[in-house]
Amino acid sequence: MSTPRLPATLALVAWTFLVWTTRINNIVADDSLDSGETAARLALSLSFTVLVVAVGWAYSKRAAWLRPATFALAGWTTAVWAVRAVGIAFADHDAAFIAVHLVLAVVSVAIAGLAVRELRAAPSPNPRQ
Repeated sequence: MSTPRLPATLALVAWTFLVWTTRINNIVADDSLDSGETAARLALSLSFTVLVVAVGWAYSKRAAWLRPATFALAGWTTAVWAVRAVGIAFADHDAAFIAVHLVLAVVSVAIAGLAVRELRAAPSPNPRQ
């Protein structure tokens, strides 16, 4: 039996990598942040980057921990965007900034949900799981 391709899982990895590594670049380039703000924002972005690397590695190896790693990434994505979306929506930002970030939130959470659903339906990538 061939192993499933898991397109939603790959989409979650690619999308999350794009969103949060772009955020890292924006943080580093922002001279208005003090060192504490920079560190906190980098920590959040790096938490996503670490999870993306873990899921990508597990996917490439079809490791037994692919499901829990993907569920962790999907859960973290959902939790962070739930908090950030509310904060951004009610903060003093212009409409375009709010709209872009709400779209990022909706797309991120939707892909996370699809990845979870996909992995729940897929046969185990490792018979020992």
